[in-house]
Parts: sequence; C-alpha cells; structure tokens
Amino acid sequence: MKKHLVALMALSFLIGLIPSAQGIENGDDASGSGFVVPISTDKGNGKYGGCSGALIAPSIVVTAGHCVLDANGLLTKSVYVGIAGSSASSITLGDKISSVQITSTFQNAADARVGDDDLAFLTLGKPQTLRTPIILASEKQAAELKSSNASLKVFGYGWYGDTTKEATTSPKSMSGTFSSTNSLYSNSAYMATTNANACQGDSGSPILNITATQVTLVGILTGATLSVQCSKKDNDGIYRTLFTLVGRYANLAFSAATDVMNSQEQALSTMKSQFIEKDSLLANANTTSIDLRDQLDVAESELDTANQSLEDLQAQLDEANAAIIALNKQLPQTILCSKGKLIKKVTAVMPKCPKGYALKI
Repeated sequence: MKKHLVALMALSFLIGLIPSAQGIENGDDASGSGFVVPISTDKGNGKYGGCSGALIAPSIVVTAGHCVLDANGLLTKSVYVGIAGSSASSITLGDKISSVQITSTFQNAADARVGDDDLAFLTLGKPQTLRTPIILASEKQAAELKSSNASLKVFGYGWYGDTTKEATTSPKSMSGTFSSTNSLYSNSAYMATTNANACQGDSGSPILNITATQVTLVGILTGATLSVQCSKKDNDGIYRTLFTLVGRYANLAFSAATDVMNSQEQALSTMKSQFIEKDSLLANANTTSIDLRDQLDVAESELDTANQSLEDLQAQLDEANAAIIALNKQLPQTILCSKGKLIKKVTAVMPKCPKGYALKI
C-alpha cells in the first residue's frame, strides 16, 4: 500500500497566488472556519502549489512538510498563508511567512508519493485571530483516540471532486473516525470515512478531535491512494486518508513559538530604542523651553525696568514744565496801552494799563 499513497498537494499554472486547491469531495461547507488556512507555495517558474494548514496559534500554522518545498524539493520560505476560513484566491504577496521549521527526519519521496514525518511549522508574517484554542495531542492521547476509534474531523481546501475543475475556493470539512488500520509509516495513522474523501490540495489539512470542551489537533493530512485527483475507496468500501501525528513534534511548535517571541522581542527593542530617542528629543525640547522661558523672564524684567525709567523721566519732565511755567509768571512783561492816538508802553511783573487807557491788542 505504501507505494500508492500520493501527497495531496495541488499545482496551479495560473499567474498569481491562486492555488487550484478548492475543497473536500462531498464535504460540508466550512467557509469562515477558524481551524484551516489556505496555503500557496511558489514552486518556481511561475508555478504555485496549493495546500491547507492548521492555525494553532495567532502566528503559527502547521502543514505538511511537502507543502513547503520548491520544484527542486528544497525547503523554501516563499510560502503564503491566507486568513483562516477565507477564500484561497484572497492570498497576496503580503501574506508571506517569516520562517519555517520542518521535521529533521522528513524526506520527500519521489514521484509525489508520501514520505515519513511529513510535517512543518510555519511562523506567520502577519498574526491572525485564533477564535478557538487548540491543543496538540500527545503520543499517548493519539494512542487512546485510535484504540477507541474516536471521531475525527478534517478541514481542507482540496478539489471538490475527482474530475471537477470547479473554481470554488472556500474550504470544506468531513467527519470520520480514527482508523484501527496500522500505517506502514512510522509516525502516521489513518482517518476512515465512508462518503466524503480527501482530494489534491488537502495536504496539510488539520485532523481534529472535537468535543464539547476541547479541540485537539491529532495530525496533519498528508496523502491517500488516488483515483484521479481524490482518494478512492479500499476494497471494504472505506476511504482511508493518511495523516502525520503531531504528538512527538512539540519541539517544532516550541521552536516556531520562539521565532515569534524573537520577532516580537526585536520589535519591542526597536520600539524601546525609538522611545528612548523620542524621550531624548523631548528632554532637549524641555531644556530649550526652560532656556527660552528664562530668557523671556529676563526680557520681561528688563522691560519692566525700562517702563519704570520712562515713568520717572516723564515725572521729571512734568516737574520741569511746571517750573518753567512758574518762572515765566515771575518775569516782567510788557504791554501796550492806548488812549486815542496816544500809545503807552507798560513793563511790570503783572502789568496793567493806567486809568483811561485800554489794552492794545
């Protein structure tokens, strides 16, 4: 069986970032779901690969390892992650991730077949809103879920059908159970369904166990035995979809979280430096303001002194004018007095015309 399992990654030959991945065949509409994100990877030469991913923290997405490889099978950071539950066609160049952590034991198999430990953690360049908390299932929890054939649910952006080319971009979901069938891969398991099934583009889809109180990420969908572009039923009438268990890779989640914290710390350091610079500028401005205030106080004091001096000079001038008037009154004055044709000049301190004479004006 192992050689027939194909990685469910879709390729698009369109210009832009629109992956040809659309939704699970016969699945339920999951538009707006906070669990799954659309992923587009620049493969080179104008080709883009479409995958799905699980949002487990505002800045961390888990997907399949083969979803972050270029056309040469090399790890790339030219990966773009859209908003959870949004249209796959809404991805832009501004949605590029900042870092990627991949399992050290992952080896991409030839001819698009599934490899072991097919898992990667992406650090987003732009944080998203995590509406529902998600925990990662430990290896013990995964074993317990398998032994009880627990219910599982998957959300993905894969094709709608085996041969359809319908260009709908919203995600779909399907429900199934944790299969008791053992995988030939060391850290993988199967999800069993009877109606809906995974298609190309569903690689990286979250495999979840959802209860009334908790959402648990059990694994990441990686591949299936294909009919055309969707999985085909086994002889017993069951669709079995392979997924990589996440339990043993908490260290990668921690590493991705560390990348986020380092990025935030760097941003905080930059903000601190800017604050110190602005604080220094403010201190200088305050010093300049104090200096200007001191100069203004001195100028106001000098103006008050000048005004007082002006008032004193005006008082002295008034006194001098009064003295002049008084002195003028003490000086002899000459007037002309007339009586008919007779003119008489009278000089005195307070002169007046003799009787019978009139002041000649």
